[in-house]
Amino acid sequence: MTEAREDTRPLRTLLVEDSRLDVELLRVQLERAYPNVRLDVLREEAAFVDALRGERWDLILSDYELPGFTGADLLEHRNRIAPQTPFIFVSGVIGEDNAVELLKRGATDYVSKSRLARLAPVLQRALREVDDRRGRELAERQLRHADIIFARVVDGLRDYAVILLDDAGCIQFWNQAARSIFGYEAGEVLGRSAALLFPPEAQPEAALGAEMDQARTSGKASDNRWLIARDGRRLWAEGVLTALDNEDGRGGFCKLVHDATERYLAAEALRAAKEEADRANQSKDRFLAVLSHELRTPLAPITTAVHVLEKVAQVDMRHRELLPMIRRNVALEARLIDDLLDLTAISAGKVHLQRERVDMHQLTQAVVAMVQETLKDKEIRLDLQLEAANPWVDADQARMQQVLWNIIRNASKFTPRGGRIVVRTRDVDGRFTLDCTDTGIGISPEALPRIFRPFEQADAEVSKRYGGLGLGLAIAQGLMAQHGGQIVASSDGRGNGSTFSIGMHCAGSLPQPDAAPRPESAPVDGGRKRVLLVEDNEDAAVALAMCLEEYGYVVHHVATCADALRTARSQAFDAVLTDLGLPDGSGIDVGRALAKDLPVVALSGYGREQDRQRSAEAGFAAHLVKPADPAEVHATLTDVLSGHAIGA
Repeated sequence: MTEAREDTRPLRTLLVEDSRLDVELLRVQLERAYPNVRLDVLREEAAFVDALRGERWDLILSDYELPGFTGADLLEHRNRIAPQTPFIFVSGVIGEDNAVELLKRGATDYVSKSRLARLAPVLQRALREVDDRRGRELAERQLRHADIIFARVVDGLRDYAVILLDDAGCIQFWNQAARSIFGYEAGEVLGRSAALLFPPEAQPEAALGAEMDQARTSGKASDNRWLIARDGRRLWAEGVLTALDNEDGRGGFCKLVHDATERYLAAEALRAAKEEADRANQSKDRFLAVLSHELRTPLAPITTAVHVLEKVAQVDMRHRELLPMIRRNVALEARLIDDLLDLTAISAGKVHLQRERVDMHQLTQAVVAMVQETLKDKEIRLDLQLEAANPWVDADQARMQQVLWNIIRNASKFTPRGGRIVVRTRDVDGRFTLDCTDTGIGISPEALPRIFRPFEQADAEVSKRYGGLGLGLAIAQGLMAQHGGQIVASSDGRGNGSTFSIGMHCAGSLPQPDAAPRPESAPVDGGRKRVLLVEDNEDAAVALAMCLEEYGYVVHHVATCADALRTARSQAFDAVLTDLGLPDGSGIDVGRALAKDLPVVALSGYGREQDRQRSAEAGFAAHLVKPADPAEVHATLTDVLSGHAIGA
């Protein structure tokens, strides 16, 4: 027999036994299983009764045949005084028939003195039954208390109408908030159909019936719609209709309603304003494109004329620098126009890369040669430390030259006379990195977060002193994102110089394309990961999408299985984040259909072991349980996107 596990709980035990030897044997068995047992030994019936009345005991052990009385007499006292205390007979003479009779009269169990090894498991079972009974009693008390609290809380809710309906849709309960929101007193609506809350154009009876049918089928039905108050006022109601099934499956419904009219109208106004802003932004982009074209056109003949004059015109020595001055300023104007056009194209996702194998060392040397004149004029020392063993990348050479030009030109622009610039390359773990460090004016900590924003410079003083539109770094960041790389800036503050670093995959380390390529993501997303969010709760979806977008994801939201499968087949995504309980099926079906092509993560209120097992069997990469902290969702997506699948 397996030895019983030691229990360290304090166990107050009352033992009635006239044999000192048996007392010691029982003590050994008890202390072996319960080291903290407190054993009180009695030999008289009166003392037993006094002990029961005077103290609470965890356990009673008794012989059956005792001098002047029997264990059955003690059992009767126990039944009268402490009926919940386990009573176990430990006897060498009790027979099976007698034992059965004693069990019927309330004894917990019995153990033969010849088989004391059974004592520990018998005690464990008896004490476990006591714990279970006490747990049930506590749960019942808590449930009764919860019912009382629930009744008070529901009727005390100010902003949420709680309406209970029977299976036919007639109102059975109407809390104070319902009266405040809809204007009806309880006596006016109890027993009437909830269809009276729907406006006429919604076909009230049909609308209520459709909601109840959906709730019966799916357990709940979204109730975000226009409703009507007693005075005819329309209100935008947000809530849910939940089926309350009883044993026969027809337990009625609970309708929760929140008056969100003010918020809804504000959101509509915000949405309209956003659409107007988007239209204005598109108009701005079109205007910049047209303006750039119109500004560039007159520059072409000027450039041509300067070129011709430099070759054929005899210019007085005093005026010889005028033509190079014109050429430089035309080039500057053209560069500004190009920057405006590039910014517009990047914002609109219209930059198309012509990828090829590019030697970044050779390209860096070419860009350095382009700024040599500026470096020489300002007596700036530029050190090239081309240390990357593999300088080859898969990129658009012209665009990468543009990135390097912006970085190195900025360094020469903001480094004072006699300063130093170091351009260093490395390749680590299959990535090419270029750092451009200068001894220039530096960047203040508060300016770093906005340094890559269009039309932004470190501060007004920098803008006034050095000029420029603040487009170069914004364009560089957009182009690096298009290449799947990144650009970052760092500085120890004003006067301490700055470092700009770019990084991207080496050509030999680029991921191989899939055998069956999926549709390409829209270029405007750059390196941001695209996540398909499948969630039927609109509020939860909006809140989670906002949190994920703050982390840098591009989120596309759908609310049903069908929309999820259709969207995943028509667009490219890096991962899927799906609820499991959806209106038209289960998120398990979404995972089973999509997990072979991309990682699928479950985000559900179902968190039992069998729920996790189901999602794992369906191919899910991870299983998160609501309410999950948003940071946890981001960390999980990061892991699965990097190929480190988490056990569902």
